[in-house]
Amino acid sequence: MTIELKVSGMSCGGCAASLQKALLAQGAVSQAWVDFGSSKAVIESELGKAELIALIEAKGFSAE
Repeated sequence: MTIELKVSGMSCGGCAASLQKALLAQGAVSQAWVDFGSSKAVIESELGKAELIALIEAKGFSAE
């Protein structure tokens, strides 16, 4: 399923790239796109929204 989340706490494009890499490292995530400019993450995953938010928060960002 594809889930779009609003991500806060990113201060630069490097933050977005780091978060995207971390998401893609998860076996249940097949695709991830994180954009600093729009503060959005679009994730194709077997995981549910709450699980994805927990992953993002574990990396030091907030998501909703």
